[in-house]
Amino acid sequence: MSSFLLGFASAALPCKPSMMIASTRMATRAHSNQGASNTFLSSKGFREPFLHLLRFPQNNVRDIAPSQNMAIKDTDNRNCRDVGIAAPPTIMDMARDWRDGVGIISFLERRNFLITGATGFLAKVLIEKILRVAPNVGKIFLLIKAKDEQAAMDRVKNEIIGCELFICLKQKYGEEYTSFMLSKLVPVKGDIQESNMGIGNDSFRQITQEVDVIVNSAANTTFDERYDAALAANTIAPSWLLSFAKNCKKLSLFLHLSTTYVNGERPGILMEKAFEMGESRIDSSTQSKLDVHHEINLVSDLIETLPPNEVPQKLKEIGLARARMYGWQNVYELTKAMGEMMINADRGRVPVVIVRPSVIESTFREPFPGWIQGNRMVDPLILSYGKGRLPGFLVDPDTVLDVIPADLVANVIIAAMAKHGTTASPSIDVYHAASSTVNPIMMCDVLNYSRDYFAASPLTDDQGDEIQITDMEYFSSIDSFSSYIQKDIAEKSGLSKEIGPNSNPKQRSRLEARCKRMAESIIHLAKLYEPYAFYRARFDSWNTRKLMEQMSTEEGNKFPIDLRSINWEDYFTNAHIPGLKRHVIKKASSS
Repeated sequence: MSSFLLGFASAALPCKPSMMIASTRMATRAHSNQGASNTFLSSKGFREPFLHLLRFPQNNVRDIAPSQNMAIKDTDNRNCRDVGIAAPPTIMDMARDWRDGVGIISFLERRNFLITGATGFLAKVLIEKILRVAPNVGKIFLLIKAKDEQAAMDRVKNEIIGCELFICLKQKYGEEYTSFMLSKLVPVKGDIQESNMGIGNDSFRQITQEVDVIVNSAANTTFDERYDAALAANTIAPSWLLSFAKNCKKLSLFLHLSTTYVNGERPGILMEKAFEMGESRIDSSTQSKLDVHHEINLVSDLIETLPPNEVPQKLKEIGLARARMYGWQNVYELTKAMGEMMINADRGRVPVVIVRPSVIESTFREPFPGWIQGNRMVDPLILSYGKGRLPGFLVDPDTVLDVIPADLVANVIIAAMAKHGTTASPSIDVYHAASSTVNPIMMCDVLNYSRDYFAASPLTDDQGDEIQITDMEYFSSIDSFSSYIQKDIAEKSGLSKEIGPNSNPKQRSRLEARCKRMAESIIHLAKLYEPYAFYRARFDSWNTRKLMEQMSTEEGNKFPIDLRSINWEDYFTNAHIPGLKRHVIKKASSS
């Protein structure tokens, strides 16, 4: 419940791979990705979310400084050059863009891809779109966490090939569907939290010889995750993957999926700007510089020194505290931002694109409206409201909720991939896939659309009776909301009634405990979402709009990325909420 969608699970380490020892200390860094081992910390008697956490030498400028080959962008954000500023576009350049567009289909054909986080929501939408529009694509290697190769294949068959999302391809290929999918999708047993991605020698040789584009869709999106787990997945893993990418002989692009919320708690319009190492989201004159290596060493020291039974909770607390100290709202945002820093600091001549989606929700049109996998950010609020469990919430109704459907995010990824993968310029380019500056929607709109939908198509309770909902009540403080929700739960459960002579003390005690757990769960959810319920920033999407303008008319129709075309009322009432009922509520009920 406490997640944005962005994707998925991982872990990697800095710019250059490291030789490590299976202890609590980090060895010196190595210069080659080949043969590097990855051993994480483990504490006897309890299970760590990652088995080995790397330590870094302090004050090593080479480890954290940006590449000396860092390109300098020109003012209109075209491709970069290694020296000086790129020349402005010529008339012929603009004419070519107008005539041919970005060249998306020609780029996709016969290209080979490596995708991490492949069983995640967004990655599935991306894979489906590529296979549907470009059946002549080469191989798509899918990094799958599994105990062996057969288990990896089984996951691909069950979670991707057997997924309802691919229904259009099933209809197109009929009995040949499975053979077509297996001719394109190559399961690779591996783990992004290991050096060389935990890939076996044969697969390593094949991938490094054949892959043209790497897409990192893996992340840990839990807002209140342990600091060690979030660092492993969102900061260390992308850097390990970048180190792996440098072994790929044909690589034309490294595309990393992030989130717009790496911009932190800053009001105003937030730009599509790459992070430099050490940036924070607060006034640097009053706060020490963020040191990624220090953060990793800090966690290593805590795991070494704390009693094992205190580690899980302490690591959650320290993650939130460090995020707030440097101007981010939670450990997810902080570790994703540090992951971007690691990529930029050591990309060298690897062409890099970072796509930052905002809140990703169900598909708008393709391959059909309303497909979704699991609860996304705003969905627990919508569904709890529809079930009558959340008649009020801690939220400013006038806050802009930046939402984008998953299929539009996939189109931004593909278009940016084609544009920058074709030129393979050793630059870093950032794209915001976001709606708040081009087609904003407020929280009150989302909740009003939900009210109207559930009034017309109410959910039913365990007895089959229709659930009646009321207008949402809005609260501006956690104290007032906490009092309200505790009282509401007590009244609906019957706990607020006076104790009668025939009441059962044990039953009442169990009911009190149940109501307390329900209230604590909702209040915890409200605290997690509070920063977004009162968020004052909006996300600039100039680069994305420029990309849209460079696409041909045919490309614009086949890969739509114009968020201005979305009628939000129609989307929520006819696509998203019906999709939640079909793919989230129904699945939860059947399981």
